[in-house]
Amino acid sequence: MTDDFMQPPDACSVIKKHSRSFSLAARFLPPDVRRNVELLYAWCRWCDDAVDASPDRGTAKRQLRLLREDVVRVYQFSPVEHAASNWLAEVVLKCKIPQCLPMELLDGMEMDLEDHPVLSEKDLRLYCYRAAGTVGLMMCRVLGVQAPAALAQARSLGVAMQLTNIARDVREDWLRGRCYLPIDWLPSEVTAMNLPRNDQVRWAVKRILDMADREYVQGEAGIRSLRRNARVAILIAAKGYREIGDEIRRRDYRVMDGRAVVSTWRKLVIVGYATWCGRVGFGNGDRVNKLFLSENTMNASKNDVRYLMSLSLSLTLVTATVLFVLMALNPKETAYSSLPWIYSGLTVAGAVVFGGLARSYQTAPSPRL
Repeated sequence: MTDDFMQPPDACSVIKKHSRSFSLAARFLPPDVRRNVELLYAWCRWCDDAVDASPDRGTAKRQLRLLREDVVRVYQFSPVEHAASNWLAEVVLKCKIPQCLPMELLDGMEMDLEDHPVLSEKDLRLYCYRAAGTVGLMMCRVLGVQAPAALAQARSLGVAMQLTNIARDVREDWLRGRCYLPIDWLPSEVTAMNLPRNDQVRWAVKRILDMADREYVQGEAGIRSLRRNARVAILIAAKGYREIGDEIRRRDYRVMDGRAVVSTWRKLVIVGYATWCGRVGFGNGDRVNKLFLSENTMNASKNDVRYLMSLSLSLTLVTATVLFVLMALNPKETAYSSLPWIYSGLTVAGAVVFGGLARSYQTAPSPRL
C-alpha cells in the first residue's frame, strides 16, 4: 500500500469516484443523513481498497490488522492510526453502530485474501453477509431504524446488491485472481489459469441473480419502514442495482464480454419511479415497477396503460415547469421574459390534471403481469 492510504481524501469525493449509483442516490438524502452515509461508505470503500490496492498479500494482511486495531480504538474513544478511521469514528459517535458490524465487514475483506473464499453456496452467503449485509445493518443505524424486521430486510438488501456485484464483475474478478462463483457450480474443466467462456459461467451467474432477486424482494419491503425523506434514496440505490441484474439477463448472461452498464435513460426512469413511490407512497409501486422496468408492458391492462400514460405526462410536465422557471430567471431577451412564466403556469396546471388522472387509475384493480 502506498502512503496515500494514510492520507485519505474527503469522504464525499470517495463515493463520487467509486459508485455512480450510490452517489446519485445519496443526493436525495437530507444533508445531515447524507453526510453520515458518505462517511460510512468512504470507510467501507477504504477497507476494500486496503486489500485490493496492496502490492502483495502480506501487505494486505498487515493493513487489515491495523484497521481492526483502529476499530477497537474507535470504540475505546482512543486516537486512531489511520486517518480514514476517523470517518468510522464520526459515524459511530453519531449513530451508535455496534462494534461487531465493522469487525464482520473486515472478516469479509479477509476472505478476499484466501485462495478459495467461495467453495459452496454456504460460503457465498457468508461472504455476501460480511461484505455487504453488514453495511445494510450499519445503514439502518445511520437512518435511525432499529426494528428487528427492518434490520433483517436491510441485511437482505445488502446481500442482494453484493450478489449483483459478483454477477457483474466475474471477468474483472477473474483477472485479479478471484472467483466468487461457488466452485461446485462451475464445470470441472474451468481452472483459475484461464478465463472461462460465457457458456461455462452462464448457469452460475443466472443462479446468483435468481438468489439476488429473492433477497431484493425481502430488502425492498423494508424501505416502507424508513422515514419518507430517506425512502427515495434507498429505493434509487436498490432499483439501480437490480437493473444491473436485469441488464445482464438481457445480454443473455454474457458477463465475460465486459461489465453490464445501465443506460442513462433507464436511470432516469428509476429516479422518476423512486421519487413517485418515495414521496407519494408505495400504494401502486408494484404496478409502476412492472410497467416502467419490466419487459411486459404490452401485457398490461387498459387501466395500467392509462395510469402509466397519465403518470408519465405528469412527470414530464413537472420537468418542463422546472425548465421554464429556469428560463424565466435567466431570460435571453427582455421582450420574452414573461412568456416562460406563462408557460410554467400552464405546465403546472397540466401536471396537476394528469397527476389527478393517475391517482384515479390507482384505485382500479390491475391484473398480475
